[in-house]
Amino acid sequence: MSPAGSSYEVQLYLQDHWVLDARFTSEAEARSHARRLLSGGRVEGVRIVRDWLRADGRHVETELHQEFRALHTAVTVAPLDEAPPPCRAVADLFSVDARIAMNRLLRNYVERHVVTPTELLHNFPELRRLTDSDTLLQNAVGRVAVLQAEHYALDSRGRRDELHGLIDGVRERTRRACARKDLPEVADSGFAPAFSRLAETEAPEERDFLARVVLSRELVQLRNWLAKLEYLAELVRQDGGLAEEPLAVLDGAIADVLGAPSVVQALLGAQGSLGEALCSLADLARGRLDAKGRPDDDAALHLNELLAFHDLVETRTVLLDILRRQLRGTQPLHRHDRNADWAAHCDILRRLTGPDGLLGGPPMAEALVLRHMRFLENGGALGRRKAMEELSDLHKDRGDRVRFLLALADSGLGRQHAADVGRLLERTTADPQEFERFLRIEETPRINLEKMTRLYRQVADSTLAEPLRGRISENIDRLLVRYITDCRVIERLDRIDDPLRHRANRLIQLCAPGILQSPGALALVRDRVIAHLRQPQFEQKYVSDLPDRALQQGALREFYRLLGQAGLR
Repeated sequence: MSPAGSSYEVQLYLQDHWVLDARFTSEAEARSHARRLLSGGRVEGVRIVRDWLRADGRHVETELHQEFRALHTAVTVAPLDEAPPPCRAVADLFSVDARIAMNRLLRNYVERHVVTPTELLHNFPELRRLTDSDTLLQNAVGRVAVLQAEHYALDSRGRRDELHGLIDGVRERTRRACARKDLPEVADSGFAPAFSRLAETEAPEERDFLARVVLSRELVQLRNWLAKLEYLAELVRQDGGLAEEPLAVLDGAIADVLGAPSVVQALLGAQGSLGEALCSLADLARGRLDAKGRPDDDAALHLNELLAFHDLVETRTVLLDILRRQLRGTQPLHRHDRNADWAAHCDILRRLTGPDGLLGGPPMAEALVLRHMRFLENGGALGRRKAMEELSDLHKDRGDRVRFLLALADSGLGRQHAADVGRLLERTTADPQEFERFLRIEETPRINLEKMTRLYRQVADSTLAEPLRGRISENIDRLLVRYITDCRVIERLDRIDDPLRHRANRLIQLCAPGILQSPGALALVRDRVIAHLRQPQFEQKYVSDLPDRALQQGALREFYRLLGQAGLR
């Protein structure tokens, strides 16, 4: 007799993920159906999952049976074309880069067992099942060791031994943690209270590790990707949101779910082309996915909401890594229509571009250049130079062009072509008369000044080598000075018909930290402020429009405080 509130799903394994085939009210019917499917020879594998509705309304899934046809029983290591950063300590295996590599290497295993790197690293039974899976783990370690040896000039045998030692360390740490009887249960109290209990007794690093251990106890019961994702999303939304530390733990778990091969495709649903899918992925990473045509309970919209209102750094990293790898691939963005292919390429660039820099940073800039080369006849160094030039010219806003080139300069491809990137930066910023290409004249002076100052700061804080960084910073400063002088920005703020107090306050606010930072532009405004200060009887004129002595004294105190902040006192 089946427990009340239970149903039994029969799922099929297709290529690299599980799909629902049928649902039954009894386990016997489900097993009979699964045997018929497997004996028919048309499916790779079947499994039976019991879905139990708890009293609190949450669905819990338990895998009862899993079986593959003999021909497809072996789980192999998937290809990995990029060497992940070397892990030197046990803690490094928990980093987002290491977990992305695990999801890619073990994609077949991950999909068959519906298990994430978070669960493999923090749930001892799952880790033991992986380490006992024939030679899977040994082959994965060997592949990583070879790639890292080639990329970082290491000894491959020594690197392999080092990785096995780190994995043994993880295994022992996870075994000890899972044996503890004093850990809180997320199902009993919720994640935030469980995290708080751990914080009372554990150091931050151990607290986070144990929090992932107790979280993994819940995740392993959910043998469906979207069920895992929705469960984690509910934890994030509990009690109006989480503090930074527990949110970071859930962020990592969500990132691992999205890193499974079939999840993003299932989230986005049917897309008209690869280009359309990548545009949707870019929008999702920014928390700006279009809700048109999607039901209110759509899992992608729920994730989009989380990304829009919470700082999910690792989740965004995984989404952008998927997008980047697809851009670097050979599949066209739109099949059979070269014009649509080009339009999709331009649309992706636009969606990745923003005032804070290129979304995805240097690796994304390199991927965009390599994708652009597919539209050119030239290859090799000449093709790369032409692609960099054409791609940067696609940015109509010169500030966006500079930010793209800054990201490209910090990539492997950019370092290889450092002289070419430097030439493009010089060409983009050299003529101060072209300041209108960096801002919008119709905007208020404050908005334009802040925009140009942010660009100056981005250049000054970049990884460009000197003296190039200094020259580009100086070019941005000259552009800003030209805008201030040609558009009479100071005169517009220092209107002679206004009371002196208003004029001086508007100017001194531009000298506050974060508004103007480039030396030439700051000097222009400071000179005008100093000219006001040096005029006879400045203080009396400054407060002449205020009738009350107390107000006058308060206004002067505030003005001199602003002078101090601006470094003029």
